[in-house]
Amino acid sequence: MMRDETENWRVVEAATGRGLRWRDLAGRLAQASAIFVGEQHDDPETHKLEARLFAEVHKRVGPKLALAMEMIERDGQPGLDDYLTGKIDEAAFAKAVMLWKTYPTDYRAMVEYAKANKLAVFGSNAPAKFVRLVGQKGLAGLESLTPAEKILIAAAITAPMGDTYQRKFFATMTGMGASHGPAMDASRLRGIYEAQCLRDDTMAETIVQALDKGHVVYHVNGSFHSDGGMGTAARTLFKRPLGTKLAIVKAIPVPDVRTADPSAFKTEADWLVLVPAPRK
Repeated sequence: MMRDETENWRVVEAATGRGLRWRDLAGRLAQASAIFVGEQHDDPETHKLEARLFAEVHKRVGPKLALAMEMIERDGQPGLDDYLTGKIDEAAFAKAVMLWKTYPTDYRAMVEYAKANKLAVFGSNAPAKFVRLVGQKGLAGLESLTPAEKILIAAAITAPMGDTYQRKFFATMTGMGASHGPAMDASRLRGIYEAQCLRDDTMAETIVQALDKGHVVYHVNGSFHSDGGMGTAARTLFKRPLGTKLAIVKAIPVPDVRTADPSAFKTEADWLVLVPAPRK
């Protein structure tokens, strides 16, 4: 008998450290209106987990479930919709939409599952060209956008200084070390932070729009965007404070799933899923 891949994963209630059976996780998540799955972009096992979890949540939520992804930008929505409805084939879809290079191996399975089950899929991220613009010129750079371009990003974008998320972001960026180039000056760092907030607010607005249409949203993003309920998660609640219940999952690759101590991550999510890290 073939071994079930879920036997290699360990689910932990983050706050208490108590274990949870894999088959019970989807039921807990199905009680939320927006589910955030924080991933490690370069980890293959993480992508298997999120695809499997998406299917398990669908079994409990049904046709209301929608997939939303950081990995597809909002200006790609027309091409994505055309593919989901069969107006174009996959080759045309790949030309019409700016997909990550790892899409075929890491994200295609979720989109194909949604397509086969007639579930909505939303590209939630801000277009990369606008993210670069803000990184270079700050949020003031968005003043040059046309009305048609402004529709592709959040109507309201905030980049508060001094809060926990900003301090964490700055610490992460300045702690990357010399391998990532020379140290950034304050204005450059501020621009990159504002670009991060552009992503967060745009993804949050996309999620809120889907919630307002009656969907339960399964959002896949780099874990920094949802760790600790900050980033995109916090902005989702800010934009839709009533009737919105979040559930946050964080995938963590570890050398040994059985012996790993998850306590260091207890404030970063509601549920932690430990997966085996790639062998070096």
